[in-house]
Amino acid sequence: MGNKKIVSATSAVVLLAALGSLYLTIIGLPPRVDARPHEALGEAMAREALQQRGPAGRILLIRRDTALYPNPAADAQIRAFHRALRAAGTNVAATTVIKIDPLRVVSVPSAEFHALLEKAAESDVVVSFLGPPVLTPGQLAKLGAKRPKVVALCIGEMPRQADLKRRFDEKLVQSIILSRRDVSSAPPLTDALQAWFDHFFVVATEANAAELLSVPERK
Repeated sequence: MGNKKIVSATSAVVLLAALGSLYLTIIGLPPRVDARPHEALGEAMAREALQQRGPAGRILLIRRDTALYPNPAADAQIRAFHRALRAAGTNVAATTVIKIDPLRVVSVPSAEFHALLEKAAESDVVVSFLGPPVLTPGQLAKLGAKRPKVVALCIGEMPRQADLKRRFDEKLVQSIILSRRDVSSAPPLTDALQAWFDHFFVVATEANAAELLSVPERK
């Protein structure tokens, strides 16, 4: 009886190993995400936040919920962001987590962004990894002259959905990190995150927004 159980258990293990080997042969392992460009983004977002924050101001974070739809790239960005803040002796005061449908363009619902801006002090900085605030005329009027600082990540397809120049004109954002349009094929031969950032991304501000945003998209 005991021998039969051992044989059955051994057979099951062998079968599972064979099925796993077959799966890897046919499907293969999922592609490995290179964390360096994403860590560079997180570090740069922290740097911009620290520069924009006023005296005694708080850092308020907006990020995607990766519990339901895992996103290793987004997780790497947020880890690096928190790590850079801790290195500077500070941390995030509050976090707003947004559930993102992976089939839709990344954005923050205008009502949620407006509510956060209303609650924030002018010395605070809102750091959005989900693009800049896009508010309705009514929300802008209600917000009035109060303008907490905003640092936004707007890469990939996000710039196509938001009039970024208008966001600067409305004084709704101070820094937007964009993907470079002139990226060369060869990545940096270093682990230095600043080099990875400079290779793939650029910071847009009110001073250089017109120049950066007027460059035609590559076909």
